[in-house]
Amino acid sequence: MTTTVTLPAQRDLIDGQWSVPAELPEAPLCHPDTGELLQARTQTAPDAVHRAIAAAESLHRKGSWRTSPITDRIAFLRRVAAALEARLDEIAAADSLTSGVVRTVTGMFADGLPDVFRAAATRLAAEQGEQSLSGSSGPVRLLHLPWGPTAVIAPWNAPTFTVAKKTAFALAAGAPVIAKPSGWAPSGPVLFAEVLAGAIADAEAPPALFQLVHGDSETGQLLAQDSRIRALAFTGGRVAGAEIARAAAGHSTALQLELGSNNPVVVRADADVAATADALVRGFTKLNGQWCESPGSVFVPAELHDALRDAILDQLRTIRLGSCLDPTSTMGPQANRPQFDRVADAVKRLTQDGATATSTTELPDLPGWFHAPAVVHDADPGDTLDEIFGPVLTLHRTHSDREAVELANRCHTGLAGYVFGTDLDAAFVLGAELDCGEVKINGTSVLDLHPESTQGFWGGSGTGAHGDAELLRFFRGARIVGVDNPAFPI
Repeated sequence: MTTTVTLPAQRDLIDGQWSVPAELPEAPLCHPDTGELLQARTQTAPDAVHRAIAAAESLHRKGSWRTSPITDRIAFLRRVAAALEARLDEIAAADSLTSGVVRTVTGMFADGLPDVFRAAATRLAAEQGEQSLSGSSGPVRLLHLPWGPTAVIAPWNAPTFTVAKKTAFALAAGAPVIAKPSGWAPSGPVLFAEVLAGAIADAEAPPALFQLVHGDSETGQLLAQDSRIRALAFTGGRVAGAEIARAAAGHSTALQLELGSNNPVVVRADADVAATADALVRGFTKLNGQWCESPGSVFVPAELHDALRDAILDQLRTIRLGSCLDPTSTMGPQANRPQFDRVADAVKRLTQDGATATSTTELPDLPGWFHAPAVVHDADPGDTLDEIFGPVLTLHRTHSDREAVELANRCHTGLAGYVFGTDLDAAFVLGAELDCGEVKINGTSVLDLHPESTQGFWGGSGTGAHGDAELLRFFRGARIVGVDNPAFPI
């Protein structure tokens, strides 16, 4: 079953005006279920990108948003939350069709969009950005102010949610935003931009408060290398993140880089094998395996290795791999042909080097980019250091917890890690030793462990952190203003 979905036209939104970007001649957007052509990908012209930056800088300099009353910003964020409620089904369908993620899952992400704006409003109310201090010669004020024009560059696996969350907290901080979704997944963000444009007009807010441009690395580089962009939040792969960092380095742009990670799993000898298998399957098939915190390399005691492998393969028989728009599918296709090829090539390389890849999930009778979730075992751990970013789990035999942690920390990791075991005290000890920003014990959920959770990006997985408190802080810089003491000795 495949339901017809029409993608919205890709449009730029620059200083309140909509326009159509140029079509790219190669690699169009295609239906992940069937491979049929949907749309050309597009690229915003460089002069249009510069106009967007100029409009954002002008707005920031005028100060009409950054100096607006906190109550006005909170009211605007809540206005956007209410306006999003009417567009959630459209956004979910568009995100499903451009990412391959099943509609039931993109629906959950879409349903969370209004809450993102409400959370930003709540956080701003609690952390308004000004603190009065008592100085030795008079008043001192510690201010937290927006850095300035902000760029948000989003990935294709959760495009609208990423754009929305970063935008909500940047607007809360007082910064104008220019968003650039992935060229592979522009559709949901276009619908989101329509909501923002409507809310801006209704509130009679400045039109350059939120702008949308399109394209791939060329547009991202234009944003990153422009000194007028004072903060940039990027979510994507390590190679692209390094290019962004190099482009922005010359003018010290504030950077939040959430990059890739081969997320390690340590299984202790006391782990419940069935429960561990169930959690791992749910983890590495979530978003069709296309998420940056997917379990990657599993380090398991040798005596449990075969039992865990078999239990995972049993669980994979229950996966219904099918159309991303079919509500009965539990897993969909890879997002696009290049993504499918990357996953297939990674598995092929490992098997050519002597590993064994096995899957028990039935492929659907559809011509799209369906890759069955695979368990790879007997691979050299040195061959599996990198993130595959797809539905592939590698299993490695170990002989102690210490060996497992050492091997786990050799992976190109930094975002997430997982520990499984019934002795929670021992699991906590191991979890604290994994070089990752978030370590979950006996589970692989997407959701944060706590409302006040802060997850740092360790090692090559990026710069900065996420969590509501951290996100608002990222978009603001500290400035202290006060009466100096002329009696200070130096």
